[in-house]
Amino acid sequence: MSDTSNDTSGILFARQPIYDRQLNLAGYELLFRPYGGGPIVAADFDGNRATSQVLINAFTAADINEVCNQQPAYVNFTSDSLIQDIPFDSRVLVIEILEDVTDTTDVIDALTRLREEGHVMALDDYALSDASHPLLPFVDIVKLDYPAYTSDTLVSTIMALKARYPGLRLLAEKIETQEDYRIAMEAGCHLFQGYFLARPEPVRGRVMPINRLNTLKLLAELNAPDISMRNMAETVQRDPFLSVRLLRMANSAFAQQSRPVTSLHGAVMALGLSRIRSLASLLVLSRFEDKPHALQNLAMMLGHFCHQLTQHLPGQASEMGFTVGLFSCLDSFMDQPMEEILAQIPVHPDIEAALMHRAGALGLILQTATDYQKAYWDRIDWPGLASLGLSPEQVASAYQQALARANREQ
Repeated sequence: MSDTSNDTSGILFARQPIYDRQLNLAGYELLFRPYGGGPIVAADFDGNRATSQVLINAFTAADINEVCNQQPAYVNFTSDSLIQDIPFDSRVLVIEILEDVTDTTDVIDALTRLREEGHVMALDDYALSDASHPLLPFVDIVKLDYPAYTSDTLVSTIMALKARYPGLRLLAEKIETQEDYRIAMEAGCHLFQGYFLARPEPVRGRVMPINRLNTLKLLAELNAPDISMRNMAETVQRDPFLSVRLLRMANSAFAQQSRPVTSLHGAVMALGLSRIRSLASLLVLSRFEDKPHALQNLAMMLGHFCHQLTQHLPGQASEMGFTVGLFSCLDSFMDQPMEEILAQIPVHPDIEAALMHRAGALGLILQTATDYQKAYWDRIDWPGLASLGLSPEQVASAYQQALARANREQ
């Protein structure tokens, strides 16, 4: 993607209306679409990335209430997406559980937590003929895959679901003709979605095109080890797109408060310096549209991994861990040697020594993080780590915490 100073407009996602029995608008399903348009290539499709992209675009690049006309937004969630933190308003977001999600311990724990947090959940593409699905106790809405049923089996399935879960709302999806709509209506469905009622329509918006040098400088400022809350707010404020997105994210995360977050300083105070730093870095990295989502996830994971490990180091070094892990992937983002990248931005000498030569305590921690992530156990300098007060058990725990943190932020 070439550098440019002008904003660009593209497809943020698509939306398809959902209607009630009186044909009043009852919500929208938000669907992933490539930003530049064109078809979705099945071989390259990543469900986790699709969920992440739709959520980021819907809640930070767009005004979700305006897009959905004050109605709920249904968004597909994979198993991995469900177990992450979901910092969005439960009054707006309907979590749509994809049909391939199974009742693992992690998923059940996540659904239990989400219900306690007040989230409305829907079960997607339901095609069973009874009420035996293991996730039914956790959901409020079942989206019936209408083409999977005959008129008779649709009625019997609805009767079984209502008998066992009287409070369920039943949504007939893939309604393509007036006859489909009539049958689903008479069978007792509450909500309806499909081409007969409305096709998905693209929602367009603007994202900040990437100027690689400016992006590098912004990342460096956000990750300065001695940055204060005030300086963080001022740094974010100089980037209009980042400002708007973080304010929207803060308001979504704290939507239950009686007073909205109206300033960047308020957002920093509400989310905390550490979380603002990682979320801002994530949003900046998301501008690299030409890079795989896995690279963004790796950079965030290494940042959190190194941050966990440097908590054992004294002084300023404990604040440099996230930066050194995050920046270790910059050569892949920028398609430049690390030496050329560091010549363009100011970084602490200890960070530069770690990135260039794996020197010092930060260098040892960065090398440990990259080797551990690749399962190169025999390359890890365990005696050196012991001299820093780090045991194998502490490294393993830090890795698990970093994975969980990075997954929650995707």
